[in-house]
Amino acid sequence: MFGSYRLFLALLVVLSHFGLIIQGLNPGQWAVICFYVLSGFLMERQYHKLAQSGGIFSFYLDRLLRIYPIYLITTILCAIATPVGLRDTIINLALLPLNYSTFTHLPILVGPAWSLACEAHFYLLVPLLSGLSTRALRVLLALSLGLFAFSGFLPESTFWAYIGLPGTLFTFLSGILISRQDWSALRLNYGIMTLLLLFFVGAKFFATGLPTGIHINVCIGYLAAIPATAVLFPFSPKIAWDQFLGLFSYPIFLVHMLVLSIYTAHCPKGTIS
Repeated sequence: MFGSYRLFLALLVVLSHFGLIIQGLNPGQWAVICFYVLSGFLMERQYHKLAQSGGIFSFYLDRLLRIYPIYLITTILCAIATPVGLRDTIINLALLPLNYSTFTHLPILVGPAWSLACEAHFYLLVPLLSGLSTRALRVLLALSLGLFAFSGFLPESTFWAYIGLPGTLFTFLSGILISRQDWSALRLNYGIMTLLLLFFVGAKFFATGLPTGIHINVCIGYLAAIPATAVLFPFSPKIAWDQFLGLFSYPIFLVHMLVLSIYTAHCPKGTIS
């Protein structure tokens, strides 16, 4: 049922950009974390499947053909709708640099492309990560989770907690651990994230000055993603209608900001939040 799940997550992202906020919380950010966990789960399996025939090249080619053609078309359309310099357009087409726009201040033509860039960084590491032992993955997960936990004390904390791969790698690795059914490690991580959620909520409630809003959303997304992925994967055989629904998730995820910008540009002011 992962096709329906992906479509649901994509729609959450869309609705959040159209102004859906729940008690000050952003469900679109929950969805991004859910995508990351699911990506870790699926890419571990996809790599082992493709590596049997074509090796690393087969995996990278599969990822390139799945994500880049639609991204290329969307980026070109966005460049036409929102003209920027040739240099910025070329960098946007390269995709990977967009994950560092926090530091470079590069204009992002396709709104959610920074998260796609984060996933692309993970894709590059999949062959390495898939070859590591479960114990080694646990160590990497702990390091990434530790960075996330302390990111509120770092400059540009949002990058370390949500945008960049170092502080979100634990979400992808959790997906891999679900694939390997390492439930003991996942239960421990789940407990830690629950405690972190309580800490971040407390910090926000007592006005400590820590930028905890994004951290709260990441925690909520993670706590929802782990059981959702674990429950759905036994029920994910190839079902035609589910695969059909899943086909819409990626185009909707990429194109909706372009549609929104065109809509707001041609509608009377104030007709959309």
